[in-house]
Amino acid sequence: MTGTGRIAISPQRTGPGRRAAPAEVWQAVRADYMAGLPAHECCRRHGVTMSALRSRATRHLWRRVDQPWTPANALDPSDEGVQLEQRSEGDLDRIDTRELIFVAHRRMMRCVLRGEAAGALRWRRVGLALEAEEAEMRRYLCQEEQLNSTRLAEEADGAVWLRPTPGLPRPAGADSADSAPLISAPRISAGAGPAAAADSADSAPPIFSARPGEPA
Repeated sequence: MTGTGRIAISPQRTGPGRRAAPAEVWQAVRADYMAGLPAHECCRRHGVTMSALRSRATRHLWRRVDQPWTPANALDPSDEGVQLEQRSEGDLDRIDTRELIFVAHRRMMRCVLRGEAAGALRWRRVGLALEAEEAEMRRYLCQEEQLNSTRLAEEADGAVWLRPTPGLPRPAGADSADSAPLISAPRISAGAGPAAAADSADSAPPIFSARPGEPA
């Protein structure tokens, strides 16, 4: 107590001041926060306080409420699916299934970082379905390649499968060859004698006469 009757208050001792986080740390905080990571998770991951995060987000206008409104189904411009669609110019036939698997995996990871368990499971199921489809297509192409190789080998060996299939149109000239008589009648030259005629008669197929009362 002083002579004037007032109580003297000694100044409080404070420890060494806490160093401010460097700029690269705040860049990482902003990236995670803008990607949808909760504020308390950003603070825990990068070692900053909640008050410092809120203060900096307010000053630099990177709070979520400061961002322009976007529809619920709109994707971020940096999304892998948006980039893939731009690269393919909207032509779905140019997109490979493996690229879709990559997009589904990245979106699953992003949902995990944001704490969206339902979204992560949904994109995981999409990725597994795409992987199964890719494996089935690969198996089909391998079977086709083996079948083509077998056919080429059999074609070189003159295999039976090259013969025309019954019921299918036959190539030109095949009918005339099939319709030719199997046994042709012997020819007798003009200068041949009776012996030659007798030999030809013996070699000719027998002719049976009709019985009485039956048409010839």
